[in-house]
Amino acid sequence: MDFYVLNPELEQQITEIRRKIKLSMNGVVSEQMERNGIVYKQNYGVSIPRLREIASLYAKNHDLAQRLWALHIRETMILATLLEPEEKATIQLAEQWMKDVNQIELVEQICMNLFSKASFAEMLCFRFIQSGQDIWKQITGFTLSARIYQQLSQDTIKTIVSEGIKNSDTDNLFLYKSIALSLSRLLRAGEDAAKYILKEIEPISSSNINSQKYICHEVKEEALFLNIL
Repeated sequence: MDFYVLNPELEQQITEIRRKIKLSMNGVVSEQMERNGIVYKQNYGVSIPRLREIASLYAKNHDLAQRLWALHIRETMILATLLEPEEKATIQLAEQWMKDVNQIELVEQICMNLFSKASFAEMLCFRFIQSGQDIWKQITGFTLSARIYQQLSQDTIKTIVSEGIKNSDTDNLFLYKSIALSLSRLLRAGEDAAKYILKEIEPISSSNINSQKYICHEVKEEALFLNIL
């Protein structure tokens, strides 16, 4: 359980935010998400554009974001990713928040809204992709790499490709889709990166394993689109 110093101003903001969330709730969407396996501790079905509108009403604030995340409500967690100041974020905070991430929607939001803007984005990407049996960290690392591909060094790209291929034989839909997204986007990192990726996936290009077939198909489709095949 998280404990915070009493702050009347922040508590008032949280009360306001929770009221706005409830007024924007969509029970039908929430039920559909749950039927599709998107299960949160609590979910009001509020749309992402509406959550962005709510976030725009408040200044970014580390303590506010921390409190919102700790509520473990879908909407407050997404708002936390929007309201955490990039300059205040740390690798330790990223590690802490990742303990609660078990939905692809949250992976996408935290990568887009916060991790990709942090000064340590490349280090975090590298660290998460090599996190062994922590599938959600790996999914987050690959997803993040697709967002920051222009920032990545050649050594990091090679590590991502190697880890992607090593983890390509998997039944986890979100893992192999994130690998495919990562390798496809990394084709845009330059001619050397593109040549390296296409060479490295060649050994699995004739695989009958669904995950590997999907990854190779997506990479080759992207290569064709970019006119590098």
